[in-house]
Amino acid sequence: MSLEQTRLRARPLLERPDLAACRGWIKFLSFEADTAAARNGTNSEPALAKAARLADWLQRIESNPGVLDTLRGVQEWAYESPVDGSGQPFKLNIPTDYDPARPAPLSVYMHGYSGNHLEHSTGMQPHPGSFEMAVLGRGRGVGYFGLAEVDVLHAIDYVQSHWRVDPDRIRLTGGSMGGGATLRLGSRYPHRFASGQPTCGFGTELPVANLLTFPIYATHSADDWTVPILTARGPLDRLRRLGGRVIFDETNGFGHAVWNYAEGNRRGGEWAERQARMDSRTVRRLDFTALDGGATRAWWAEIVEWGAAPKPARFILAAGADNTLYADLSNITRLRLRLTESPFDRAQPLRVSVGGAVPFDVSAPLPESIVLAASPKGWLWERETGSAPFRLHTPGGPLLLYDGSPLLIVYGTHGDADMCKAMQLAAEAASKSPNPGWAPEGGEAGADGVPHRQNLYGRLNTKADREVTEVDLQNRHLVLIGTAKQNSLVARIAGRLPVRWAEGKISCNDGLEVESTNRVLGLVHYDPLAPQRLIFWVASDRASAYAPRDPVVQMGATKFLGADLMVMDLKQGSLVLARSFDNRWRWDTERETSPLLPAGLLSRDNLAVAMAEAIRQEAGADFVFATSIGPVSSDAFVSGTTRLADLTALLFYEPIGVMDLSGAELLADDRALQTASNHNQWSRLHPSLEPGKIDPARRYQVAVSAEAVSAFAAGTKTAPRSFRMTDLQAGEAIERFLVPKE
Repeated sequence: MSLEQTRLRARPLLERPDLAACRGWIKFLSFEADTAAARNGTNSEPALAKAARLADWLQRIESNPGVLDTLRGVQEWAYESPVDGSGQPFKLNIPTDYDPARPAPLSVYMHGYSGNHLEHSTGMQPHPGSFEMAVLGRGRGVGYFGLAEVDVLHAIDYVQSHWRVDPDRIRLTGGSMGGGATLRLGSRYPHRFASGQPTCGFGTELPVANLLTFPIYATHSADDWTVPILTARGPLDRLRRLGGRVIFDETNGFGHAVWNYAEGNRRGGEWAERQARMDSRTVRRLDFTALDGGATRAWWAEIVEWGAAPKPARFILAAGADNTLYADLSNITRLRLRLTESPFDRAQPLRVSVGGAVPFDVSAPLPESIVLAASPKGWLWERETGSAPFRLHTPGGPLLLYDGSPLLIVYGTHGDADMCKAMQLAAEAASKSPNPGWAPEGGEAGADGVPHRQNLYGRLNTKADREVTEVDLQNRHLVLIGTAKQNSLVARIAGRLPVRWAEGKISCNDGLEVESTNRVLGLVHYDPLAPQRLIFWVASDRASAYAPRDPVVQMGATKFLGADLMVMDLKQGSLVLARSFDNRWRWDTERETSPLLPAGLLSRDNLAVAMAEAIRQEAGADFVFATSIGPVSSDAFVSGTTRLADLTALLFYEPIGVMDLSGAELLADDRALQTASNHNQWSRLHPSLEPGKIDPARRYQVAVSAEAVSAFAAGTKTAPRSFRMTDLQAGEAIERFLVPKE
């Protein structure tokens, strides 16, 4: 049977409702067959093998619609992604003694950089008792951000919906990139998982208190300079001191290959088998920081509406023995309490004290849930109410669109040939990326030639502006490429957006204007045509702005931002401005009073040193580890336009770490850093050391931002035992100390 005949045979099966569970698998096998034919020729051996595999499965599925129920042992399978309709694969080890009457545990493995669901899970063998799963995360090296994170959650949801999995015994594991993802997903969804077992993981940038109910067994080698041990030891030690359940099994001599640490693996595996997710009704203390609108819940509490500030939101809740809730809420307007899942007795009145205020009462019997709401007179409670007429604003930036909802990338078709081609190529690049950073070609790639930072199986959906339907508009987030003159869909909504690109200006609806020549903007906003959906609008007057390395799209690729509007200068690669909305999509007013960044900080070099100095002052440290933030010859911002608030909006959540070093250690580190630095990238201690003034026996405190911890360890080849993470934030340090007070 030819590939074309096989394709024709697959189409009616994809339409059958009784085969919905197999749609993802059929689509994945079809993609593999088509890709093999495109790369090697229709009659090539690889293409014929993939076509035969597809034909075999079509026959099996058609003859037995319940084929899923017959599978046992190690299987490759795929679910259908709601994002783009593609089949996304995973590897599943179904217990050989699987019985739907007995729910079984599930261990979820996330691979490291350069791997996939097959290549880094070769040791998986059939066995009884429990499920094992190896997920893809959309690509080999995309870091489990955006759709890569969503892929893990969707794959777990799929397995839970088709097999009897014990929901209290789902554990996360992973190595390197997957080890970092173990801690990251645990911090974002602590109520979903029983435990985490990271191997050479990292988490300095995480709000570690989120992990208080997430037991962790971590293994790491002290001589690992790829993922330095400080990036795990620091945050996990902080978590342990906060009361978290942490075992840190440290070894040496394995470098980055600590997955070969057999004894640690054995101990960790035995430990993991004993872990079970807590009963939500026994969780009496929560400390949760939400960084974006995609992860707002911890156990029985959930943020319904953010506060006005474009910053993280945090709730600290304690359930008293007398049915009293003690709450501290930061940057939150409304908080849902799921009382049926909480420790509170619904037959008794609930007393609520927010911020130490006199409690107010919720009379018994308590409803299933209530919402704590801020009011001009203080906090009160209310029953669930209807949703707002538009999607409420949360910080997060462009990553918010990559939340697992259907997504469409729309490019403009108006303008000269070069501009139209650039917008189309931009859409193609965006379709290859699981996050807002349009994936470039080249770089490290697998044997199949697909770069590690691109989607491995399939492309996100793209359309020309003239092809977009009303169904598309109502059901999808939209990435819009082009100005109103270039993109007819942008023109359709331009009058209802808070930002316009017209007549040589980028104009905000509150009166702020900047020049548009040689600039690019990125705007996150709700879609005026479908107010519960989001748009990410990228626009410029230069075709070069639509290249994959566009600074606006790269900025929000793998980190959450407090900025909703970003304007960059293409000539210098500098920040013009970064503005934010409040929780109801009104412009944040604090920027108006924020000081202009002084001319003395014009260069990236000077700015990097000044930012490091602010961190040093915030930590009260003697020295700080400073690193460059890009080509030091470029301007970091636009003098007379960019304000301090624009910079801090990009430093959304970045904790500060500190360590105590002897003078001798300090001098040795300084020498190592001078050797490691080069003219394009530098790292150094600040203020500059004067060897004659450093006492080798004295202890000095050194500060370092979370983002720079790995660079410090790799540059000095040290892992100080004194290193610890703090609650101090780099963004707050810069707000306080970067611009001298007049």
